[in-house]
Amino acid sequence: AALLLRPPGHDNRSQTLNNLAASLAERFTQRGVPSDLDESIELHQAALLLRPPGHLLRSFNLATSLSERFRQRGVPSDIDESIELHRAALLLRPPGHSDRSSSLNNLAISLGDRFSQRGILSDLDESIKLHRAALLLLPPDHSDRSVFLNNL
Repeated sequence: AALLLRPPGHDNRSQTLNNLAASLAERFTQRGVPSDLDESIELHQAALLLRPPGHLLRSFNLATSLSERFRQRGVPSDIDESIELHRAALLLRPPGHSDRSSSLNNLAISLGDRFSQRGILSDLDESIKLHRAALLLLPPDHSDRSVFLNNL
């Protein structure tokens, strides 16, 4: 219904598409219905097309959903696109950015997933390097530190 109130051309259509996509991704997490994840990805892609180049949040959401679908189905193009989007997000969080550690961690996880499927050692090497770099950016008492250590 919300999409009917924000038809193509509406300034906030991208936001509405993204919100619906996020809800479908959450429902997939709760119920495991594959079509929810597929629709979430389609809506994230549509939302991203409406945003200016380099819009971080929307590309992050799409990358996360693609990674999840890769884990579910093992489709190589999903993890490749996820890695490409995570690399783009990392460029938007240069050294000194407060959220750079998260972007490093997300890219590292996706590279690790791709290594698990394809066995390309350079993916594993880069994943380890990025995990270590992410850890270096977190203070010892940071709430995410244990998660990042576990990922490494």
